[in-house]
Parts: sequence; C-alpha cells; structure tokens
Amino acid sequence: MKMEYFILLTVLLVGFIIMPMAIPTIKTTQPYSVFNKNEEGCSSFFKLMYDSNDKTRPLIYPYNREDLRENSVLFIISPDVEFTEEEVENLKDYLSSGNILVIADNFNSGNSILKYMNLSYRFSERPLYDVIKPVEFYSNGYIILENPSTIMGKGNGTVIMYSSDSSNIGNYPRPRDESRYPLILEKNYGGGKIILISDPTLFKNKLFNYNKEFLKDYFNYSDKNAIYFDEYHHSDVNPQNIVTITVDNNNITSEFISYLFTTILIIMVVSKGIGVLFKNLIKKFGNFNIKDNNSKQDVNSHIDIFIENIGKKYGLNKSILYKIINKIM
Repeated sequence: MKMEYFILLTVLLVGFIIMPMAIPTIKTTQPYSVFNKNEEGCSSFFKLMYDSNDKTRPLIYPYNREDLRENSVLFIISPDVEFTEEEVENLKDYLSSGNILVIADNFNSGNSILKYMNLSYRFSERPLYDVIKPVEFYSNGYIILENPSTIMGKGNGTVIMYSSDSSNIGNYPRPRDESRYPLILEKNYGGGKIILISDPTLFKNKLFNYNKEFLKDYFNYSDKNAIYFDEYHHSDVNPQNIVTITVDNNNITSEFISYLFTTILIIMVVSKGIGVLFKNLIKKFGNFNIKDNNSKQDVNSHIDIFIENIGKKYGLNKSILYKIINKIM
C-alpha cells in the first residue's frame, strides 16, 4: 500500500480515538437543572418522567407557543432568570389551549411569571418554619422538603397540600402565632391549569428516594403528548454554557503516536502478506492465474471457484469461507 494511504489511515485512526472524547455535552452544577446529576440537580425526576413518557425533553433555547405541543406539561423549577412580559404572554397562550404549567419556586424568579399573569398569588419571600419540618404529610404518605416558603394571596385556587398546623412564616412557631400554610396549590387558568409548588427541593436528587412515590402519583402524565422542562431560565444552562469535553493533551503523547504508527504498519504488512497467500491458494485450487487487470466480476468468479474447490477438499463451510475472505479482501 502506498505511503500516503498509510498516513491517511493513521490520521483517521487518531481522529476516531479522540472523537468520542469531544462530543458536545451539557455540564452544569446549576441547582434544579435536569442536567445536574449531583444532589442539587433534578436528573432523577427527569428520568422518572421520561420512563413514563418518552416525549419528555428539556428546553435550553428561547421558546414560544409554537414550540410546545398540545396536551402537554411544562415544568419550570426554581428559575433564576426573570421572565419577560413577552415570554409570559406565550405561557398564557399555552395555558389557554388546555395545557398544564407547573411552577416550583421559593426565593428565585417564579414571581415574575405570576406578576405578568395578573395572579393574586405569590411565592413568599420569607422561609416557612414548621415544627415537624422537614416532613410534610399527604393522603398516601409523606414527603420531605428542605427549604419551603409558602404561597401567599387569596383566590379560587385549590390547595393540594398544607404545612402542619404548627407553622409560621419568617419566624419559628410560637403559641398563638402559628397556623398552616399552602405548599402546593392548583388553579385553573384559561382552558388549562397552573400548579404552584412553594419548595423546589421536592424534586431534588438528594430527596428523590423519599419523595419518589408522591412524584410518581401526583405527576402522572404518561398520557400527555409531551413533557417539557424549562432549562433556559437557569442561568448556568444556556447555549453559551454548552461545553465540550476534550481529551487531555497528556494522554496523546509523541510516544503514543509512534506506537500507533508502528502498529498500523505491522498490520498493513501482515495484511499484504495474507493477500499474497490467498492469491497463491486461489491459483493452486482454482487452476487459474489472477492478473492485476482482472475485472471485479472475474475476480469474484475466481473466488467462487476457489471456495467451491477448497470447501470440498477439506469439508469446510462455504458461508464461513465467504465471510473470512470478505474480511481479508
């Protein structure tokens, strides 16, 4: 084989070695991101949703109403980037078509959505203190929350879960200064529904094993056409922060390249020797001469004769012989 082919093959091989280590991927430590597999991320909840509905996907770019399918659910978990009025108008249109919007927040930017929607509800900017914290009970069991606030305001929403009767906002509960407060609330909006959750730690990987059964029961959306997770409003998850994992330069040394060249050269020499050997065998058992200017059709017919003769002589399986020759030739 010509030297230029040898060099080209070596370059391609080095490229294939490095390429798997240079695939673009999203790497983030952003709290509540579905791309974060650490304790503070929500990757386990995302997987739970995906296992029940394979049309689950994150949204990492700016999106509008046209990007979201009908009969779907959009999760916005602890956004730390403010929503604009235009973005909320798109969410209004989304809800008016009968879709579901889930907003989970405590002390970040969730209130910017509620403001532009002209809702009376707000996430409290003060922490909720509960005597039995961090355990909150519901009809079929309990969940664990780490940093709850509460949902303030009056309206016609339906409270799904309260804190205990021994709770207070901003201060530890004291006698005659305690009550229960909404933690999860549902409200119809247009033709759709908004679900407000006043503690996004409900979804964290750290607490996932404790809260899994509730999450599985309450967010049972296997029948939806799509389930979306808003990652665009997480400051550390955006197109500018999509990073590439590259190979460490210390791993590809000049010594490694030298060994690689030598290995390829040995393989090429051995392959050429095997090719010559097969030509001699074909001449012996096929009773014909192979010339370099033979057509592809002639060579194939010669190989057929060779396989027929050597198969009969040594009792070898013809299909296996074809596979071996195809690999070598």
